[in-house]
Amino acid sequence: MASARRSWRLDSKEIFDVLVNDVDSDIEEDPEIQIEEVIQDLHEVVSVQDHENDDADMSENVSEPEQGRSRGRSRPTLRGRTRSRGGRVRSGARSTTRCSSGRHASTSIREMDEANGWSYEAVQQPPENPVFQEISRVLAPIDENSSLFDCFSIFFPDSFWKLLKTETNRYAAQMKAKQTRQGILKPGTMLYQWKPVTKQELKTFFSVVIHMTLVQKESFDSYWSTREIIETSFARKHMNRNRFRAIYSCLHLNDNSNYKPRNDPEYDAFFKLRPYFDELCFLCENSFYPNENLTIDEGTCGFRGRVHFRVYNKDKPDKYGMKVYMLCDAETGYILRMVPYVGDSKSVETIIAELSEPYFGKWHTIYMDRFFTSPTIADLLWLKETRTVGTVMANRRGLPQVWRQQPLEKAEMAFCHRGNLTACKWKDKRDVLMLTTKHGASWTEVDTKAKGVGVTKKVKPDCILDYNHYKIGVDLNDQYVSYYSLNRKSMKWWKKMFFNLVARSLVNAYILYNKSREQRRRLRFSQFLMDSGEQLVETASDAEAGPSHGPHAVGTSTRLVGRHFIERIPSSEKKEKVARVCKVCADISKKETGKRGRKETIYYCPDCNVPLCYYPCFKMFHTQKNYVL
Repeated sequence: MASARRSWRLDSKEIFDVLVNDVDSDIEEDPEIQIEEVIQDLHEVVSVQDHENDDADMSENVSEPEQGRSRGRSRPTLRGRTRSRGGRVRSGARSTTRCSSGRHASTSIREMDEANGWSYEAVQQPPENPVFQEISRVLAPIDENSSLFDCFSIFFPDSFWKLLKTETNRYAAQMKAKQTRQGILKPGTMLYQWKPVTKQELKTFFSVVIHMTLVQKESFDSYWSTREIIETSFARKHMNRNRFRAIYSCLHLNDNSNYKPRNDPEYDAFFKLRPYFDELCFLCENSFYPNENLTIDEGTCGFRGRVHFRVYNKDKPDKYGMKVYMLCDAETGYILRMVPYVGDSKSVETIIAELSEPYFGKWHTIYMDRFFTSPTIADLLWLKETRTVGTVMANRRGLPQVWRQQPLEKAEMAFCHRGNLTACKWKDKRDVLMLTTKHGASWTEVDTKAKGVGVTKKVKPDCILDYNHYKIGVDLNDQYVSYYSLNRKSMKWWKKMFFNLVARSLVNAYILYNKSREQRRRLRFSQFLMDSGEQLVETASDAEAGPSHGPHAVGTSTRLVGRHFIERIPSSEKKEKVARVCKVCADISKKETGKRGRKETIYYCPDCNVPLCYYPCFKMFHTQKNYVL
């Protein structure tokens, strides 16, 4: 065999002499370049000859379709055998590459991969498979009996209202003093008539903001319009339009006198939001412990104005805007940690470390897209006892070359392993490249729906199935926010981001409310927002009005803030089934007709000692200050 191969080897000088002296040769210029091409073709013929001579030894490793292929080029085939989830041995995890220099170049590249620790022998399970042993739970001081407003208050505590009150009044005073010094403060203007804002006013302001997210209109003024076709009474009833605009204009979260310019070493691009953002991150992290599977991705806040860290992403609903890197619970969409992008040059390693650091050492699995995933990141997270699953770019350093370059037919897959790291390549409509430290070379047959075909069977790698299932954490949070957001074109960038963060806080509060009441019927997010807005404005009204002292009235603060449970009116000596006149129905009847109605009910609130219809009077009495409309 060796002598046969040597007989095919020709010295390049001999070939040059033959071709130059050949009178029939069509080489007219650059003969050395064309000769090199001829030499390359001859070597390829030699490779084919060698490959044909070795067919007897390799036939048992080559399938029928492979044997029937044209052999104009050398196509060495690498195969592995593994087990599917059902335990049945299946072959087909393979790696095929096509190299212009033939089999020898392919072998040298493979040897380089093996020298870097990569193995092409399919492994069903990773060598190590640690078990996640933590329990997902609510850490905030709430339970199944906590009210919706208790969950809302977790992310909007007294410190939040105090910060808003202090900084809003400070900014208004600074602007008023500045205009006074400049001699441009005019009577009748917003600043001239400014009065310090109170916590109660801020709560009413935010209840109107929640109302605006639920009822979308073209401008702020539309919410105070009395035109019948667009009229809504909530904003007009609870806050004067000019006062709302004044609070909105002066709304602030930090002291401008402490601002550092961009050329200062202590410059903070997120200065306008920093106190609120840091407190929100602390509350998010310490209110809920997540499930095993986490997601890292970019959350976006649409903005087309001028800010130096505005970005463009064609794959997002808001293509222009600001982004925040987020770590979310993959199953609920709850935000755990956030890192804002402000145009800095933080490395991917730094971003992932800042997001994931509290959850290292627990064997969580983090799902990421190709922006974050690389062999280096997977190795670093594995050292921190954290697993990785994510799509990966083909040009990432450290990937096996033969695996990366090999062509696959549709539905084919190829695996390569290095320690606990598995590289998976699967061809669907196009090549999908994955890195995982959780899965091996395993796949599952699933049902898929195709347009015009219906339900069909398709074999997919397990790592891709899990990735598609758990990668939606941040997208789920984005979806909630997109439904109910306060978007106005005139907003400054930091106000746009602020209201976006407020919306994400409401999503987190909603998730905690449902998690604390898992045995009960799940509440819709829109209903959560409506109830939050109503209770927020009612508590603000209570604080301003103080307790009621009417002869028959129940204290307003007591009936609106306390916990109340409906019960049947106790039986008496004369009657087993006692009925009394519903207070809400009677008051409404008196307003409409001038006479108290006589609608009776067998239910009452034992804390307030007030008879009330089961629905809707009991809810109206305990959630609305002015339930008589």
